[in-house]
Amino acid sequence: MSGPVPKPASKRRRRNVPVSYGAAQPTTAPAAYVRERALGVDDPHPLVLSLWDAVQTSAESRFYSEADWARLRLELWFANEAMSGSRLPSGHTWQAIQRGLSELLVSPAAKRRAAIDLKPPGLDADEDAAVSMLSKYRQSLKPL
Repeated sequence: MSGPVPKPASKRRRRNVPVSYGAAQPTTAPAAYVRERALGVDDPHPLVLSLWDAVQTSAESRFYSEADWARLRLELWFANEAMSGSRLPSGHTWQAIQRGLSELLVSPAAKRRAAIDLKPPGLDADEDAAVSMLSKYRQSLKPL
C-alpha cells in the first residue's frame, strides 16, 4: 500500500465517526506461549539478531503462525546475506528487505495501514477503586 501513513485515532482532526464505528470487536491475544525459536543463521549480523529477539518478545508475536515464523526467518536470512558483505546493501536490496518486513507488520506504520492499533493494558479496576476509597476516607477524617 502506498500513500501517507494514517495517524493514530487520538491524533486525527476529524471528530465525526463512520457508520460502522464500534461494530468490530477487539481481539484479545491469548496467553502467550513463549517458545524459544532458533534463527537458524550461522554467524548472524548483530542487527539481524537484535530484530529476531525483538520480534520474539513483541505483542504481535502471539498472533504469528508457524508459516509467519518461517517467513521471518527467510526475510532475516536474506537481510543477513545482504549485510554480511563488505559493502552496504544496494537501494533495491534494502527496499526488498523493508517490503518483506512490512508484510509481516513489523513497523508501526504497517500496523496503522492495516488498521491495527496496539494499546497498552488498561488500569486495574480494583486498584482504581481502592485509590478512590482511600480518597473518600481521607476526606471524611477531621483535622486535629
